[in-house]
Amino acid sequence: MEGYILAACGAVILSSLILLVLPEGKTGRFIGGILRLFCLLVMLTPLLALLREGGEGEIFGSAAQEELVDDEFISYAFSLRAEEQERALEEELARDGLRVQVQIGWKSVEYAYTVTDVHVLVQDFGIYGPDEHIFVIERLQSRVSALFDGAEVVVHGG
Repeated sequence: MEGYILAACGAVILSSLILLVLPEGKTGRFIGGILRLFCLLVMLTPLLALLREGGEGEIFGSAAQEELVDDEFISYAFSLRAEEQERALEEELARDGLRVQVQIGWKSVEYAYTVTDVHVLVQDFGIYGPDEHIFVIERLQSRVSALFDGAEVVVHGG
């Protein structure tokens, strides 16, 4: 697909440049017409390939020629992203005087990263006394829920 797009763009740009230097008159119009046919032929190449194969096969090349997305690399990249989000959330909450441990669950749907759940374990409430723990947990729950919209958020004290 990428090669087709590059070929079509290259043909159009090359034809435009040649048309700029052509003389006016019959010769210029004749060569301009040939260049337009050339551009049309380049753009119709996938359709011609489909007709040659008798309707069987793909228009933009066979599946063997296309690059396959490496699922393991996608999984690795998304796991790194989740770990980075965990560290960033832990650091942000540490600025508020809390020591927490964060675990982010994620899934990949059609190569899109989606956070499914967030578990926050408050290990040290810092300056907040035991009477305020439930309020801190409720505020953390709403704060983290706002950051990860649509994800299940669980906050508990340790």
